[in-house]
Formats: sequence, C-alpha cells, structure tokens
Amino acid sequence: MRKLTTLLALSVFAATPFALHGEEVVALEKFVVTSQKRTEEIKDVPISVTAYKGEFLNRLGIGSFKDLAPYVPGLFIQEQSPNNPGINVRGVTTDSGNPSQETRVSIFQDGVSISRSRGSVVELFDLERVEVLKGPQGTLFGRGAQIGAISIIQNKAQNGTLGQFTAGFGNFGKIEASGTYNTVLAPNQLFARVAFSYVDREGSIENVADGSDLNGKNTLGVRTSLRWQPGTATTADFIINYQRDQPPGTAFKSGTFAPRGGNTRAFETAELNRGAELGIDRTVVGLTGIVTHDLNNAFTLTSITGYRDFDSFEAFDADGTRLNILEFAEDYLGEQLSQELRISYDTRGRFRGFAGLSYFDEKGSARVPFYTDERQLAAFLLRGSGVPVFNPDGTPNTGLTVSPITGGPLRAYNREEYTQTGATEAYDIFVDGTYNVTDRLELSAGFRSTFEDITSGYQVINALTPAGFPTGAANFPNTLFAPTNGLIQATRDYNSWVARAVARYKISSDISAFASASRGRRPDTLLISFVGGRYVPVELKEEIVWNYEVGLKGTMLQNRLNWSAAVFKYDYANFQSTAVNPTPPPLTTTVDAGNATGEGFELTFQGVLNPAVTTFGTFGYTDATFDDVNDRGQRQQLAGNTFRLTSRRTYSFGATFSGSFGPAGRIQLTPSYQYKSKHFFDDNNANAGGILSQDGFGLFNVRAAFQPKGDRWEVVAYIDNLFDKEYIIDAGNTGGAFGIPTFIAGDPRLFGVRATYRF
Repeated sequence: MRKLTTLLALSVFAATPFALHGEEVVALEKFVVTSQKRTEEIKDVPISVTAYKGEFLNRLGIGSFKDLAPYVPGLFIQEQSPNNPGINVRGVTTDSGNPSQETRVSIFQDGVSISRSRGSVVELFDLERVEVLKGPQGTLFGRGAQIGAISIIQNKAQNGTLGQFTAGFGNFGKIEASGTYNTVLAPNQLFARVAFSYVDREGSIENVADGSDLNGKNTLGVRTSLRWQPGTATTADFIINYQRDQPPGTAFKSGTFAPRGGNTRAFETAELNRGAELGIDRTVVGLTGIVTHDLNNAFTLTSITGYRDFDSFEAFDADGTRLNILEFAEDYLGEQLSQELRISYDTRGRFRGFAGLSYFDEKGSARVPFYTDERQLAAFLLRGSGVPVFNPDGTPNTGLTVSPITGGPLRAYNREEYTQTGATEAYDIFVDGTYNVTDRLELSAGFRSTFEDITSGYQVINALTPAGFPTGAANFPNTLFAPTNGLIQATRDYNSWVARAVARYKISSDISAFASASRGRRPDTLLISFVGGRYVPVELKEEIVWNYEVGLKGTMLQNRLNWSAAVFKYDYANFQSTAVNPTPPPLTTTVDAGNATGEGFELTFQGVLNPAVTTFGTFGYTDATFDDVNDRGQRQQLAGNTFRLTSRRTYSFGATFSGSFGPAGRIQLTPSYQYKSKHFFDDNNANAGGILSQDGFGLFNVRAAFQPKGDRWEVVAYIDNLFDKEYIIDAGNTGGAFGIPTFIAGDPRLFGVRATYRF
C-alpha cells in the first residue's frame, strides 16, 4: 500500500504544472487515433485505448511488443522467442500454436490481421503510432479480438524527400542499424518509402555443452511502401513487409538437473544438446493494399487487401539438460488471404458510422519432430527406484538396453513426429454507428456476424526403425505418440455474433465519461484427440465473454495533461485452458475449464510541465480468477486460481528532461520504471509445488540523448534493467509435462550507444 501511495503522490506531483518567470505557454499536441475506424482525438474515444506515437516509442527505445507492454496497463507480452509469444490482455492470454485454434487478442498491421502466434511478432520501427484496445473489440477488429486488439499503424510514403540512418552497438556484442528514406516519384501523385531495422545480439546465457550462447537476437525487418494519389478523392497505399529472424536457441534451463560445473539457477550457464543447432529460422512476408475513395461529401469507401506467408523452424531442448530425452523442433507453415470492404458515412451531423464485409482464408501446419535416447529416458523414468540418471563422471546413463516394461530392446535413437493442420474460411458482416442525442450525449452500437468453416487435422508417423533391426512398427513402437496411419481430419461450420453498446457523456469541453457493454467470442475449438484407444474429433464450445466498463477521459491544466481511467468487469463461459494430456498425443491438450471472472481498473496519463519536462504514467489492477462452480453448481477443478501470466498490479512511470548544453546543442534524460507483481506461469497455480511463478519485480531503464544544433544528429546512450534484476519470463514449458519443468531467464542489464543522422 505504501508503494501505491508513493506512486500516486509522484503522479500528482509530476502532473502539477509549474512555470518560471516569463516561461512560454506549453501544451500537449492533439493525439488522433483511428480505433473506431474514423479519425478522432483519443480523449473522445469511448474505449479503453492506450496509444503512443512513434516519437514516444523512439524516445524510450521501444522496438518490440515486449518493450511496449510495460507502458500499457492491462497488457503483458511473454516472448520466449519470435516464434512463441504469449500475449495477455487484462489477464487473458493467447499463445496457442495450434493452427486450427483462434486467438483471443488480435494484432493488426495497417488493418490486416497478423494474429497467428507464429507470425505475429514483428519489429516496431518507422511507425506513426500503436494503439492498444482493451475489452472485446470484435465489432471493430473481427473474430480474433475477443478480449483486446493491438493496432500497428506504420508510416506511409508521403509527399516529400527525407531520410535518416541510425547505427549503434552494445554489450553482448550487440550491433544495430536502422534507416528510412522517403522520396517523390511523381510530384503530388506518387511517393515511395523504404525503412529497415537490423539487430544482432549474442545470447546472455552460455551453453557449456559446446560454448554457444542462448537467449540472443538476430532480426532483420524491411518495409517498402508506395502511395498513389491520382486526385483529391482517392489514396492508394501498397506496402510490403519482410522480416527474417535467426536468433540462437532459447535457454530452457532445467530446474531439476544442473549442468556440469553449474547449478539449476536459470540465470547462469546451461548445458543443452545440439548446441548451435538450437534456434530459430523464421521468415514472414506481408503484402498490403489499402484504397480509400471519397464517393461524395458523406460516403467513403475503404478496401484493405492483405496476404501473409510465414515459415518458421525452431529447434529446442525441452528437458533443459545434457540428457537426450526430450529433443524437439517445430516446423510451422502459414498462409493467409484477407479482404475487407467498408463504407463509412459522416456528414458532420448527428449520425456517423460504417458497414462492411470481410473475407478471411488461412491455412497452416505445425510439424513437430521428436527424438529420444530410450536408454537415457528409461534411466530417467526409473530414477526413483535407484537407477542413476548420470554416471559418476557426469555423462548420461546408457546402461539400460532392455525395457523393464516390454522386454524389448531400447534404442539409442528413436525419432517420431506429429503434425497439426488447420484451415479456416470465414465471412463477416459488420455494422457500427454513433448518434449524437444531444450536444453532450452520444450513443454507439455495433454488431458483427461471422460464418466460418474450420478444418482440423492430425497425423503421427511411425517411428523410424534403426539399421540392422527387423522392420515394422510392432518391433519398434512409438515412444510417445500412437501412429494415426495417415492424416485424420474433421470439418465443422459455425455461426456466431459479437456486439457492443456504448454511451458517452461530455461533462465539459475537457472531460467525458463513458459506459459500455460488449460481447466477445472465441470460436469453437475442433481437435483430433486420442480417446479410448483411437483418434476422434473433439469439440469444445465457443468461449463467450461479457465485458462491462465505465470510464473517464479528459485533458486538464490548460491541455498540459491528458488522462484516462476505467473500471471493468468481465464474465467468461467455457474458458479454454491447457492441461497435460494423460494419454498423449499431444503432450498437452485444450480443456473446458468452465466459468471465470475478471475485474479491475486502469489509469494512464501523459503530461508536459514546461518546455523542458514531459512525463507519463500508467497503473493497472486486474483480478482474474476461475469461478468456484460451473453452471451446474459443481466445483471447478481450477476454482479460485489466478489466470496464468496475470499480475494483480502493474505500473510504470517516467519523464523526459530536456535542457540546453551551452552553444553545442541540447540534451535529454529519460528515466523510466516499470513494475509487475507476482504472477503464475500455469493456470494450475500450485503446479510443481508453486515454483512456476515469478515474484513481483521492477525494472529501471534510463536513456540520455544529445542533439547538436541543427537537429541533424542525435547520439543516444541507454541502459535497460539498470540494476541487473534477475527475473523469469516463463517456467514449466514442455518439460513440465514430464515433471521436469524448465525456466527461461529475462534479459539482464543491457546497455549501448546509437547515433542517428537525418537528411
């Protein structure tokens, strides 16, 4: 409580204006967003939305989703790797890698959904702004925005010639470069823009197995865009996004078996098999076409066409040790095509709104190869009966050659794999409108209906028989996964609807209040599961969430401070959770965990004290738990448990101090602090004796910038995690399904210098 009181006191102090004698009057610039598919000031949007301009992102060094999350109340990003993010909005996480399972949080890049988990992590560079909307946003953003949406608006080509180039270096061998160039191809009609970002950093965890490193980064992002304006009524943008990720492997560090010469702490050396072969090779390509045409003074037609293709291969050591028992990889292929047509109406009168149609087609497959040394696996499984897992010299025990269960030979190398496939074809019809009842009161309502065809597939191949042994699956059965003898598929059709109703009241010219009720939905889950000794289709009912919210927004102190506050509550039915599958495959499965409830409040502000000082702050409180009983009055298995990755309290605050550095130029200092209270990494909070959790922690970052006169040059020095705080970003993972959870360390202290030249 004392921390909260101190934070609020600092916030009030930071927001209080002061002026020196003769000081010029300063104010925040108007902040315009398009969260409701129309251009309006953020203070007039009756939605819990946190938005930041590209300038703010650059000032704080925000180049990824995980960097952005601490500055958005109610948002948490867990990024194991670019291939495997967990996105949590108000306590609800989306991170499924199943290609037939829909997300809970939509991510949009210039109006095109990039929500599929394995292709959603993109670098944040050369942006106009980012908008994060909380609560069900299906009427505005489609079928995957069950509990929230992230909208990335990239800078488009413009009528002018400009550019910049940035280069830098840092600890752990970091090298970075980025740049932008905008030019005019045809005066007042055709413009082009090119932007890129490259970051390469060695891993912070040493793999003593071969001297390689883990938890590093290697990412190249390139964007080209064209804008054509054949007349004042039409604008056409064509955008190509490309990203290639090739980082080293993720340090899934065992909490059970220590590496030779080390310990089980996640922050120190690991000893993982395959060494430099661990890691990711991911390519994401996106093509976007946006055309807006003013039909007349009242109607505007918008067309958004999107195509995305991504290919990702990740090799990881799931047991987190030098044992060859859980060696996995994932080979993911995804392709999607989308088209939206929207017509908007606005005469600056009492009514404005839009209606439209959209089409979405997606196909994906996730092939998961697995291999194990059955001799080492047997020693591991029999460790409680006196069989040693390791020999006295620390090498794995391979002395068991005959299975104590079947009497058959144990193989030194057993490889098998399964593949999940998914295909979705969806059609949407949507409408949304706002009516000004009076000059102070406006009412908004929206509705979207979705018709979708979902196909789910599953295939397990027979284990490979080693050379020199008789062929046939009977001699060498699969270790983990029962063969399917071909691809098994199931197809289902579903219809659904989502809606919202909002009332906004303008208390004064600077303050407004809003209240909303909205219905969100996650499509039915269609799985192929191993039940009763055979594979059968299993359907889980659609998740339904009703969200209720009231809030206040406004500006004050002569437009020196903008702020927003909201209180929310939501009720979930048929909440889908992940549980260890007692009869794999797969290792884990999705289950209906019943009913759940979430409630909380959020606060954000941005202020300018004087020409030399700007400040910002956020605070979020979320209490999201599983209900005690289900609709039938029966006690639920996860009764009272907190949702995974959900902290009750999060906050961040910071300021930028600017001043003259004599005749040489100006300097800026930007300290910032972010805090996240205790959270669990599993819906089953007591799993593994409660060790799958992270206690509350805070990170302090600081940036210093020098700008010589003329503003062409800028040099920035930064330190992230200044006090080198140790924290975990994930625990449990695949190893947790076998009783040997692994742990992934967060980034240690990172520092560096970068220089920018503008032309």
